[in-house]
Amino acid sequence: MKKFDIVKEAKIINIIIYSCMAAVGLFLLLFTGLTSVQEAIIISVLCILAGGAKILGYFSNDLYRLAFQFDFATGLFLIIIGIIFLFTGLQDSQANEKMFGIYVFIDGLMKLQIAFDAKKFGINKWFIIMMTALLLVGIGIMTLLAPYTKQLSLFVVTAAAMILDGLVNIWITAYTVRIRARKKNLEERFGLDEKRNMPEDPQE
Repeated sequence: MKKFDIVKEAKIINIIIYSCMAAVGLFLLLFTGLTSVQEAIIISVLCILAGGAKILGYFSNDLYRLAFQFDFATGLFLIIIGIIFLFTGLQDSQANEKMFGIYVFIDGLMKLQIAFDAKKFGINKWFIIMMTALLLVGIGIMTLLAPYTKQLSLFVVTAAAMILDGLVNIWITAYTVRIRARKKNLEERFGLDEKRNMPEDPQE
């Protein structure tokens, strides 16, 4: 099945959505007077939009297939938890924040695999991708542990997780997503055997 050749659009949309996520996280840190209902609505809408952007990225025709390779499953998960936030925000805001922490933890694990795949492709900054992925895993764990410790504020950790997840996704998307027009240059630079090392181009 062919994937739609909408790499540029998917890349831009993902960067915009995750810029909004980072901005919302910063907003929540600065304006702590929001009600649980307002917080639930903001996070819900953001998760649904981010989920849609991820699914769009998955169906794009990205050359490396790194940033978007797991985004169908994570996109669906984000949309589902976004919808759940809308219905449970009044009853249990902590449950929503913990669920978002689960997403950040999973996203961090996915980014770890992206880092190792990036190394195989000869991407020089794969180590930075790995370190930022470990940061995501760490703050995801902190979000899950925050309700059980007095040292951590779940609200603050969740807002920080939104900022970090937004920034990491912006950077990885901007750095690893490539259009197929650069395929020839990539092969010449790294001496890759197209049939063995490059993903099969469904357009060929």
